[in-house]
Amino acid sequence: MKIIVVDDEPVIADTLVDILNGEGCKAVAVSDGASALKWAPMMQPDVVISDVIMPGMNGVETAKAIMQLFPKCRIILFSGQSASIDLLEQARAEGYQFEVLAKPVNPGLLLSKLGLPKSAVSG
Repeated sequence: MKIIVVDDEPVIADTLVDILNGEGCKAVAVSDGASALKWAPMMQPDVVISDVIMPGMNGVETAKAIMQLFPKCRIILFSGQSASIDLLEQARAEGYQFEVLAKPVNPGLLLSKLGLPKSAVSG
């Protein structure tokens, strides 16, 4: 499974990538939406996991752009900020449905959502 993890907090993105790669995925971390859009054509991801609230292009804008390039790409967004609720509601009104996880992301829950075993993490 090819996955792009997008978060402006490198520790979070790198940790998720380490966990995913440990489960046999081919995951890369990027720090913003523009970088995700640069990587997407090269990688042709199966899944994009992105923070919602980021400087520049937010996660919802990034997800919409990825979906236009790769309509079958699965999008999982995560956020710990209430400001993301408005962005997600606006996206829903435009016909976009994204899976959403609370931040901090529980690695076991993320692996479960992806259909991966939880051997690398407890939870």
